[in-house]
Amino acid sequence: MSRRFRALVAHPQVEALGELAELLGGLGLAVETSRSTVEALNKLRSQPAHVIVSYHVSGSFDGVGLLESSILHSPEALRIVLVTSPDEAVELDYRPHHAGIIIRLVAKPSERSRLVALVGEGVKLLNLVEEQRELVRKLSLDQQKLQRRETLLDVVVKERTKELEDSYVKLKIANRQALFGLAEAIEAKDPYTKGHCGRVAAYSLVLAREAGYPLEGLETLEFGAFLHDIGKIGIKDAVLLKPGPLDDTEWIHMREHPVKGYDIASKIEMLHPIMPAVRNHHERWDGSGYPDKMKSDDIPLVARIVAIADAYDAMSTDRPYKAALPLEECEAVLMKTAGKMYDPDLIDVFVKRKLGELYREDYADLPYDDGQAASSS
Repeated sequence: MSRRFRALVAHPQVEALGELAELLGGLGLAVETSRSTVEALNKLRSQPAHVIVSYHVSGSFDGVGLLESSILHSPEALRIVLVTSPDEAVELDYRPHHAGIIIRLVAKPSERSRLVALVGEGVKLLNLVEEQRELVRKLSLDQQKLQRRETLLDVVVKERTKELEDSYVKLKIANRQALFGLAEAIEAKDPYTKGHCGRVAAYSLVLAREAGYPLEGLETLEFGAFLHDIGKIGIKDAVLLKPGPLDDTEWIHMREHPVKGYDIASKIEMLHPIMPAVRNHHERWDGSGYPDKMKSDDIPLVARIVAIADAYDAMSTDRPYKAALPLEECEAVLMKTAGKMYDPDLIDVFVKRKLGELYREDYADLPYDDGQAASSS
């Protein structure tokens, strides 16, 4: 059952407050209203909100100041400022450590449908994150430690300058911290793979850039690599955590994780672009992979890239049941399987340009680098 989230609307005019409250209430939100920014901030101190909408007129109604101050009391809220015209001088203060993105909309009747669409997508993501939190709570890890480490409720909405110029706001709710939280939820089922999702994302980015992957697609590729194993949430612990070899029945179950991940992504609109990486990263160049037995160029390029990054990280990382291989040996294995398991052109780029070493040099300070990658010696 979906949770009923709370919204706060601030506007100096009673009639406008009523209209906004009716719009948001129609989305299933419990709406509070305030005619002053001071009153609104006091309400947030008493009870945080998930969605905060404020009118702003420079010099008379400081809606931006309210939204910036609200970060302290509602750090994970979706924040929207309504201005009188596109030319209204509003400085949108973005503070990454507070997840403080503010979306600007023009306060006209014609903008109301965009406001409804924006908040509606935010509510969908809020419900998604609630579901992910529930999954994490069911895992056997220490809950207090997990909750300190993860922030699963991070709602980030980016306003695109080009979309404002075209008079259309295209929503994108794909907060990097939310993806970190989802990846940790995956890895929490198997602590021995800690950092795997992040390293696969980094290797994939390096390979994609060197192979000439379109720049506009790199962000989607990174997200797809980060969540390529999301389907493992649906794999039984007895199979996922088994220290020894899997029997035939267990292998059949394990090989279901790409389809399980695809099914999860297909139900969430914001994850639709990453579905090929999730479903097809275990396909093989010669057609011997799964689940669709695709071969050569029929395999989506993003899946071919993630497959190489996934294999390289598995070989070059210590596990309880095996030691990491030296990087030279990992590269030799990739070269040997080029044209059989993996795209030979991509393998040629990855190995000859020493991209594994390039990752350690360029990405060592990223939050998903936990120092487990093997050395070249």
